[in-house]
Amino acid sequence: MMDQALEILRERYPWPDIDGCTPWDYTLGGHGRALVDNLIRAQRPRILLEIGCFLCASSKRWLSLDPDMVVIGVDPWDEGLIEQCKRYVDRPALTRAYPNVEDHYRFVADVERQSPFRTALSNLKGFEKRFIPMRGYSPERLYELADLGITPDMVYIDADKKAEDLEVAYKLWPNIQITGDDWHWSRTKGYPMRQVVNGFAATHGFKVTAEHATWILSR
Repeated sequence: MMDQALEILRERYPWPDIDGCTPWDYTLGGHGRALVDNLIRAQRPRILLEIGCFLCASSKRWLSLDPDMVVIGVDPWDEGLIEQCKRYVDRPALTRAYPNVEDHYRFVADVERQSPFRTALSNLKGFEKRFIPMRGYSPERLYELADLGITPDMVYIDADKKAEDLEVAYKLWPNIQITGDDWHWSRTKGYPMRQVVNGFAATHGFKVTAEHATWILSR
């Protein structure tokens, strides 16, 4: 049944044509993803749900860890990502990945020419059978997954800093392993993701473990 549901999902959300696209293997996230690596190796999830994929660098990382795992990515991949990418030109996060500033302008030009969606999927060439790109927003797409009978084993949240993502995922799949990014995002705003995660953990009886940008919940 699960295989059939995944096939239906693949038909609903097909890959774009990525021939001729230039991949940019660039991630915004900070350090700490080894926490998620260890969970994947230990738990061997069949299905990992990623909410907020950007250019799919983290998706590629998860897929590379387990040859049998399927990743379902939820992201609008809309034109707003072009303006977002423009803000990273000559910024430290992008410079670490691509020290030559001229590459920054090529990066932005490629994302604009190819579209964010095709650029993201070009980073996952070779994983066409194991990555399903659900264009859209959480939590609407989460309800769609549940309606199809799809039960992810793990969710990685790297989107808007809102409690709804955690609450809906937990309501739909009470046994799901919850983890995510942005733990150290925006000191000036009071670390909003920490507030969301700590509040959720206190309400539902979870323990929080965090390292740099990454956090995981456990009983």
